Amino acid sequence: MKTTIQTLKLGFLMLLLATSVQSSAAAPPNTGIRVQTTLYQSFWVEVSPGLWLGDGWWVACPASFTVLSAHSGREVARVSSSGDGSIEVSLPPGKYVVVPDSFSGSSPLTSSFEVTVTAKHFTDASICYSGGVISFPPVSP
Repeated sequence: MKTTIQTLKLGFLMLLLATSVQSSAAAPPNTGIRVQTTLYQSFWVEVSPGLWLGDGWWVACPASFTVLSAHSGREVARVSSSGDGSIEVSLPPGKYVVVPDSFSGSSPLTSSFEVTVTAKHFTDASICYSGGVISFPPVSP
């Protein structure tokens, strides 16, 4: 009888531990990262032969990225931002690494970076891309 009670206690303890670990892994509400993705587009205009003036601007752009656990390196999420370049990813508190993807021939100016998520807070981050150069008149290669 004593062995049976000990076995039941051990089984109950393992069940309790398994459910508490599982529930702690779920992201609490209003906790995670908020990411804005932007693209830098530059242009150059030839104002006279051989004299060029340039400028550029930042625009929101859709992009995707991967979120890894900073502790284990395991992929936690793979997400894409909306057309306005913004997205919120719900994550439990902890340290994460954000890995930007390339898109449409644009390469990320932002390399992988670490973010720390605290309880009941969204950590803001941004991913920046370079969109290449537009020239008027077009320069032939």
